Amino acid sequence: MGPTTYLYVPGNKLDFVEKAFNKGAENIFIDLEDSIPVQLKSAVRDSVCNFLKEGKPSNIYVRINSIDSFQEEDISALNKIKFKNIVIPKLEKNSAIIKKGLHKKFEKIIGLIETALGLDELKDIGQILNLERVGIGEVDFAADLGVAEEEKYLEFYRSKLVYLSRLLNLPKPIGGVFKNFTDIEALENFAHELSKLGFGSMQLIHPNQIEVVRKVFTPSNEEIENARKLLDSISKNQDSGVGVFVNEKGDIVDAAMIRKAEEILNFIEKL
Repeated sequence: MGPTTYLYVPGNKLDFVEKAFNKGAENIFIDLEDSIPVQLKSAVRDSVCNFLKEGKPSNIYVRINSIDSFQEEDISALNKIKFKNIVIPKLEKNSAIIKKGLHKKFEKIIGLIETALGLDELKDIGQILNLERVGIGEVDFAADLGVAEEEKYLEFYRSKLVYLSRLLNLPKPIGGVFKNFTDIEALENFAHELSKLGFGSMQLIHPNQIEVVRKVFTPSNEEIENARKLLDSISKNQDSGVGVFVNEKGDIVDAAMIRKAEEILNFIEKL
C-alpha cells in the first residue's frame, strides 16, 4: 500500500523540514517548482543541494521543475551530490528527463500527472521510468482540461489514474492536495472519497493535515482484527479440506477478500 502522506516544504523554507518530521511527516517533498519564484530558482536550488549533501533520510524527495531548462539544471545539480529521490511534475513523454535520458541516476522516482497528455501517456512512461509511485496534481490537471476543481468533474480522471497504477503494478496512487488546511472535517471527507476511489495516500501542504490523512489511509484496529480472523479461518478451513466457506457475517469468502486482508496485514507489518 505504501506511505500515506507526502508533505510539501518550499525549497526556501528548509528549516521546516525537521519541524515537519517532528510533527509526524512520513515523506517530504522539498519543492523547487511552484513555490519558488523564477528569479530565486538558482539560489534556492544551490541552497537545497547544500542542505541535502550533508546526508538526509531516504524519505526526502525533491520536486524538480517542469520547464525543460530549469528541470535540466535541477537534475544536473542533484546528480552532482548523488541525490537519488525526485518528484517529476507535469510528467509527459516530452519531459526533459525522459527525452534526454536523464532519469537513469535516480533510484526513487514519483511522477505527478497534471495534464491530459500525461495521463494518456502514463502506460508508456511506466515502461521507460522505474516509477516508485504516481500522483495527481489536480489544480494543474483541472486547468489543463478547463474543468472546475470539483470531485464530480475529476472523478473519471482519478479513476483512470488508479486503473493505470494497478496496470503498471505500482502502489495505490497519491491523491492531490486539499488547499484549505484549516478545515479538518472537509479534509477528512476529501481523503475518505479518495480512499474509496482507490487512492492510498495524499499530498499535503501543512503539518496540521498529517494526522487526519494518515488515519483515513491506515487500516483501523477493527479492519486489522477482521483481516487476521479471515486469514486464520482460511488456514483452518484449508487444513480441514474445505475450499469455499462462509464467514461469520454470512459472506462467501472469495479471492478479493483474501487479497484485501493480506494487503492490510502487509501494510501494518511495514509501519
